[in-house]
Amino acid sequence: MKQLALPLIAGLFYCQNVLAEQKLRVDIPSQPLATALEQFEQQTGVQILYAADAMSGKTSPPLAGQYTAQQALKILLDKSGLAYRFTDDHTVAVKRVEPAGANDVAEDKKNAVHKLDTIVVTATKTERPISEVTATTAVIDEKQIANMYSRDTTDVLTRAAGVDIARSGTSGIATLNIRGTGSRRSSVLVNGQYAEFLDTGIGNRNTLQTVDWDDVERVEVVRGAGSALYGPNAMGGMVNVITKEAPKEKNVTRPFFVFDSLPTYGGGASTGGTLDDFSYQLNVKHLSSEGYKSTPAPAFFPGSTGTVSHSLQNGGWDKTMLGGRLGYRLSEQSKLKFAFNYMDESDLAFDRVNTPQNGQYGQYSLEFKHDFSDRFDVTSTVSHRSHVADLTFDNYFYPSTTTNITPSTTLFEDAQKLTGEVRARWMPAQGHTLLFGYNAAQDWTKVRNITTLTGVETDRRNAEIQNHGLYLQYELELSKKLFVSIGGRYDWFNYDINANIATPNTQRLSKTTFETFNPRGGIRYKFNDDISVHGSIGTGFRAPEPSAVVGGVNSAFVELQPNAGLKPETSDSYDLGIDFDTPFGLHAAATGFFNDISDYILSSRTRAGNKTILQSQNLAKVHTYGAELELTQQITDRFSLFTNYTHTIARTAAPLSATASGLPQEGYQLPNVPEHKAAFGLLFDSSRISGRLEGRYASRRFISGDSFNQSSYALGSYVVADINATYRHPIGNKKTLDLTAGINNILDRQYESRGQGVYNEPRIGFIKLGLEF
Repeated sequence: MKQLALPLIAGLFYCQNVLAEQKLRVDIPSQPLATALEQFEQQTGVQILYAADAMSGKTSPPLAGQYTAQQALKILLDKSGLAYRFTDDHTVAVKRVEPAGANDVAEDKKNAVHKLDTIVVTATKTERPISEVTATTAVIDEKQIANMYSRDTTDVLTRAAGVDIARSGTSGIATLNIRGTGSRRSSVLVNGQYAEFLDTGIGNRNTLQTVDWDDVERVEVVRGAGSALYGPNAMGGMVNVITKEAPKEKNVTRPFFVFDSLPTYGGGASTGGTLDDFSYQLNVKHLSSEGYKSTPAPAFFPGSTGTVSHSLQNGGWDKTMLGGRLGYRLSEQSKLKFAFNYMDESDLAFDRVNTPQNGQYGQYSLEFKHDFSDRFDVTSTVSHRSHVADLTFDNYFYPSTTTNITPSTTLFEDAQKLTGEVRARWMPAQGHTLLFGYNAAQDWTKVRNITTLTGVETDRRNAEIQNHGLYLQYELELSKKLFVSIGGRYDWFNYDINANIATPNTQRLSKTTFETFNPRGGIRYKFNDDISVHGSIGTGFRAPEPSAVVGGVNSAFVELQPNAGLKPETSDSYDLGIDFDTPFGLHAAATGFFNDISDYILSSRTRAGNKTILQSQNLAKVHTYGAELELTQQITDRFSLFTNYTHTIARTAAPLSATASGLPQEGYQLPNVPEHKAAFGLLFDSSRISGRLEGRYASRRFISGDSFNQSSYALGSYVVADINATYRHPIGNKKTLDLTAGINNILDRQYESRGQGVYNEPRIGFIKLGLEF
């Protein structure tokens, strides 16, 4: 044993110095030192710890070439009055150089080491350290995303506090619900551009589901009203999907192959690099799956009768996804960026052999930024979103005796969105930032329902919607302790809707114009580097959906009735929170929130004989309120724990009108909002091996049509757990062979999402093999 001890100890000391002595390629321009160290982290994998106030007013020299981590840090910190020390093989502590005779104990306590602040952009449309943002903001970074086995990008949000993802239909159409405000009441952004259609009835695929999760650098989640910057449908908050930038190296290529037990199989590759003034990042992926099955005993809404025989066949799907970014530096002051993502998908819902779904979805944006000076810059962006899809329905959902499942209706969706934005950032003095901009959007949406057996067009809706917005925001920073943000946005809309309903044969038109102004203010105060409090107040709005105004499907089984008198929803939102760090590595954040929503729109569901009658109606008042608690604990330099808990009450807060049947009565919880939601995980990360054991819990929720939170309308609570691990084998400088394996839904929990008889994925084992060179 003694003979083995000395080589083992020597090996441990050697491992701690391998990264410090290995030459790495770095390219970091002169900039604020904190930002330079963050780029150093990203390019080398070395984690930097530092005293939060030690970077103030310091600028780094330019650094480009191949250096060891020690050489690079020596250059970056030259003349800064800072020193560094490797605490292990991949972590460096940076602190002030103390004068001889200083009280080391007192100064060490004063300069307690903290992780470099994450830089976020969504909450203010300007780059800010997350600890200085007045809104409640969270970031899901590239490493977290890479450690998940996802079906689509919505999966990366299932563990986020305050956020609920539910899937409707056996093809898995996802909805986003932040702070209980309801689906389609939170904005989805792609690279900062509003990506949803103003005709929110376009529902074949959520925007989040059309972006390749392996092409995502990070997802920023801002909870709380955001209409002051982003306009419509930002009542609950915003989710901004930010795709990957090109690496600084000349070229980095990563092919991969994946297989799971459904089975699903496929692969793809990414390649990117920087060549002088040109940069590129390109990704391609193709996956095929035989899908999965639901319960063999389908259920209907309570009170319905009848039996259904169904195929018991697995569903299946194919996805081809493309994405990337191209960048060109026109000059030292001007940059041009082009970003795109595209998905071609075909699906067959499980147990429903006659429900094929096909779609092509794309998002394209071109951004130009010019820095007139360090204090003033202008950014202009043009983006286009395309959504072309068809979905065939069978009569599985209709509560009547059915002996043969046949396709009944095919829904065609063709939606195009063109958006343009110009914004300017001006810093008239130190600590003062003024942001102002103009945003315009034009939507063209076409929806057609065709009876499959006869070819008769039963429902057609065309909608053209224009939205113009002007916004202004002022940010104030005082002594690195007080941060204030105030602003507002003025929006005006033009709706032009033309619908034809074959049964009865009617043409329904709606021309609507409305205007709205939405202010917002926020404040954060930092008592010290470890404790801060923040609060915000803001307003939001959501316009009625065109399909709710003019109605739609009218068949022997279901009728969607119009409601031309629908009013836009409006909201007043408040939140108050605290963040603090402890000396033993615990970070905690707690936030309370309250949303007061007027004229809340919800679809009522009533019965007329064998027909289901649907109609959107305004509820007089809805209140959503609750609390979010987030904890992370760094146990060792490799082990960490996280947990979060969200308590959400979302209830009708005023008596309903006599015509609002089938809706939750006063004091009862809204559909599809779990009162309790939690996530938890144990994470391990080292230079060679990383892994995670994590899970999520959701309490029971109620389906649409419920009026008094009856048990017969309740979907049960559930706990789902996942586990995976990755081994990285080095095969050269920054070259690795990666093997990932894991199991999703370890306990094979059958859990319902939005409708009775609809279940999410069973237990799935997977293997992924990747290479980087």
